[in-house]
Amino acid sequence: MDAGTSASDPRWGSTDRDQKASNILQCLELLTELDLETLSCVDIGCGSGGISYHLAQSFKSVCGVDLEPWPRWQEFMAQQSNLSFREESIESLGLADDSVDVVICNQVYEHVPSPESLIAQVYRILRPGGICYFAGPNLLYPIEPHVHWPFIHWIPRRLALAIIETFAPDKILDAYSTTYWRLRHWLRAFTIVDAVPHLVKHRAGTSQPGNVWRIFRPVPLAVLQALGFLSPGFVFLLTKPGD
Repeated sequence: MDAGTSASDPRWGSTDRDQKASNILQCLELLTELDLETLSCVDIGCGSGGISYHLAQSFKSVCGVDLEPWPRWQEFMAQQSNLSFREESIESLGLADDSVDVVICNQVYEHVPSPESLIAQVYRILRPGGICYFAGPNLLYPIEPHVHWPFIHWIPRRLALAIIETFAPDKILDAYSTTYWRLRHWLRAFTIVDAVPHLVKHRAGTSQPGNVWRIFRPVPLAVLQALGFLSPGFVFLLTKPGD
């Protein structure tokens, strides 16, 4: 199930949510030993709920959280009895301390007023030893991933907005990405694994015809890890210490 965009969906659409959920699950399977069927999951910034719906097929329970409710929530919950949704601010979650096994924070940090508050909430609700899948864009990558323009996110925001309003009023630049180093500083309370180099090597090793990732086969993992700050986007697996 993965319907196209409708008037009830976010402006960024709702297609390919099954593939996005599959990518998240592949990362967790590759780099952890979690038995997802026994674990609770919270999908922070879930939007219309498509990723949460597909994740619920692998977890014991999934709760999607977003600042506003979306019409498809009811449809998704009717099909997945272990799926629920909460309408609340993701910087002040009502979930209990140390209550969640896995948190998904996918492409969210760049859209909130205070990424550090968001990260503090992730830390608070995760149980000791719990895992967060944390993904988002890289400020240093020259193409802004939301409006798909080069360098527009490198110039002063007021000027960038004026340019977009003049030449592409249908586009919305509302993301504030940051660098690898600042993001790792914000995440310093966790044990951090940079998943991108591992995912690249894993995909490079597959034998599917036309596999573009195979160009990375001869590149040592250590080299990919050293170049992590240049990745178009980040995927970190965060573990809350204490288990």
